[in-house]
Amino acid sequence: MKRLSAILVASALTCGVALAQDAPLAPSGATVMGKLQSTLDSGKVHDGDTFQLVTQDTFFHKTALKGDIIDGHVENVVAASPTHKAMMNVIIDDVRTPDGGVHPIDAHFSSMGTFKPHSHLIRDTALVVGGAVAGHIVSKRTGHGGGTFAGAAAGFALASSLKSNIVVKRGTIIELKLVRPVMQTSGA
Repeated sequence: MKRLSAILVASALTCGVALAQDAPLAPSGATVMGKLQSTLDSGKVHDGDTFQLVTQDTFFHKTALKGDIIDGHVENVVAASPTHKAMMNVIIDDVRTPDGGVHPIDAHFSSMGTFKPHSHLIRDTALVVGGAVAGHIVSKRTGHGGGTFAGAAAGFALASSLKSNIVVKRGTIIELKLVRPVMQTSGA
């Protein structure tokens, strides 16, 4: 009987260890907040360049992974030009825990607006209004009509041709939502 009890206790301890290893580091659907450690600028980075997010709580949000480092890289980087909008695909690769473990992560960005080119409403408005004023002055001096409209159209054309790069500054807090749980991998 004592031998059977010892076998049952050993089995329970073994199962408990196996269950502890299979416990997720973070559950599916959890929010992860990470602070970007380097600036991502579509005018300066290249395909394959890497970046890191250090997970941390924010004033309003508690993060599922705390103190871990999320590794990622960029692909399909296109700098802004007069004929092309900026593009940059941001890929999340894995998460590194403080104990040295590296674990796969499947997450999507909750804050994708961070990775879009910035609009320049004030700059664009100033170009259109400035063009209209310049056109009006030229129209008055030459005696030809339509200068205000022509100047505004020229300002609009210039504003439309000026594209902006995607710039996400170092220190920006990025929010991720886990699609699958982050699991402890064997060997970690």
